[in-house]
Formats: sequence, structure tokens, C-alpha cells
Amino acid sequence: MLTIRSWFYQHNFIEIQVPCSAKEAIPEANIDLFKAEGGRYLLPSPELHLKPHLSLCIEAFFHIGPAFRKNEKGQIHSPEFTILEWYRAEADYTVLMKDCLDMLSTISAAFRNNTCFTSALTDWSLEKGAYIFTIEDAFTQYAHWNPVELHDERKFEQDLVTKIEPALPADLPVILKDFPSWASSLSKIKESDQRVCERFELYFQGVELANGFTELVNTEEQQKRFQKENIKRVKQGLEPIDLPKTFLTALNQCPPSAGIALGIDRLLMLLVGAKDISQVILPLF
Repeated sequence: MLTIRSWFYQHNFIEIQVPCSAKEAIPEANIDLFKAEGGRYLLPSPELHLKPHLSLCIEAFFHIGPAFRKNEKGQIHSPEFTILEWYRAEADYTVLMKDCLDMLSTISAAFRNNTCFTSALTDWSLEKGAYIFTIEDAFTQYAHWNPVELHDERKFEQDLVTKIEPALPADLPVILKDFPSWASSLSKIKESDQRVCERFELYFQGVELANGFTELVNTEEQQKRFQKENIKRVKQGLEPIDLPKTFLTALNQCPPSAGIALGIDRLLMLLVGAKDISQVILPLF
């Protein structure tokens, strides 16, 4: 954590601590939420609390803390995990891509000579570069169809896990960018190509480490998207979530900006060469 925090301090970020629960939550179709005492949600991301800080004229800030996602358990999934999230005002997703690679390189260098952290990631440096694919190119090459042209969310999620991720190059970090517009979530639609949004995911050895995007800062459009997410939740047997009014109100006061979340536990997995996330997280009692 010290290396990560040092990177942010050196790049003039402010660290912000926020609660891991709230009375409101962001409706997302594919995320089930825990509820705590008093009807509060245990949050799957600090975004609900963090993103409104952009409206306070804070140029760059980050947060490290716990996050919770119900019914998530697997080789790289845990219902409780540690998340790193950061934001930049007056920036877009291309700046976050550079952040990710620069920070990864710094972390790799810090642990390169530590015998406890011998792995492919510690052997990587920024000078070796990274692969960058658009979603359109990756799916056309490895799954033989184009989700930018064909809206099929179930097939997209299935093929991403079973066909795309296993086929990604393993020797360098990989960035998958420009997701279909229908997968925009909280991200901005790309002005030069309305078929896609300014969203990307960072991978190493087939493991998704981070999900970032140019932020949508339009209250009305975001409200419409949340309403669509609630419709999807109901179809999937999940309860709809009341729209987060405080969060939505702040959006129109936010400048053009970009934000990203990175899984600390998955990063640690890659640093030590672990095959299962349970190897780097203390047992849940």
C-alpha cells in the first residue's frame, strides 16, 4: 500500500476516506448488494461517495478501502475485497490508461528484487509497453462477431470470459477499450464514434485489474441509464434500487473528468503469482 500511496502523492493526488456504506446505492444490473443494519447498503464501490467530490473543484483524488459484492465467489472473486479508486478532473480515459501503466511499472520495480514477489508482473516495466485493443477488434479476432454492431449482452459477457480473456497476450499488460455504447454504464459516449463509449479495462495474464472511463457528467442522461439498469435488475430477479438523488444532483456541477477502480487483491495475486484470490485474503469468518 505504501508504494501505491507514494505514487499518488508524487502525482499530486489527495487521499479521501469515505464510508463503505450508504442509504443510497448506484443501480447496476450485474451487481447484487449486501444490506446492513438500518437498511444501509454495503457499497460495491466508493463511487457513490467519491465522484461528487469532483463538483468541489478537487483536481485529483483517490481512495483505498473495502468493498462488498453479494454472491461473488470464485478464483478471482470475493464478496469482500479491497478497492482502489481514483479520479481526475479535466481529463479523459486516455489519461487513466497512462496512470495505470505508470503505476504498474512503479509497483513492479519496487518488488522486483523481493524474492516473495517473483512473478511475470514484477518482470514487467513501462519500457516493455502494453497491448491495446478496441473491443471491436478483440471480439472480431477472438470471438468472430462484433458487439459494437450487434447488441447481445448475454453473449458479450459470456464470450468476454470464455473467449476473449483466455486469448489475451500474457507477456504484457493489455488494455481493452471503446466498449459498445449499450455497455456505457456511467461512462461518456465517444463523440467521434457514437457506437462506443470511452471505457476501458486493464488486464494482465487474463485477469481484469481495473475498469475506468471518461465520466458521464449529465444528470438527466445518467438518471435514464439508472432506470434501465433497474429494469434489467428486475428481469434478473434482483430488487430495484431507488435512484441516488444526492449523487445525481452533483453530476451537473462536475467538470469533464475520468475515474477508475482497481482491485488491490487481484494485483497482489499477480505480484506473488497466486492462482486464487483466497491465497491473498484472510479467511472470511
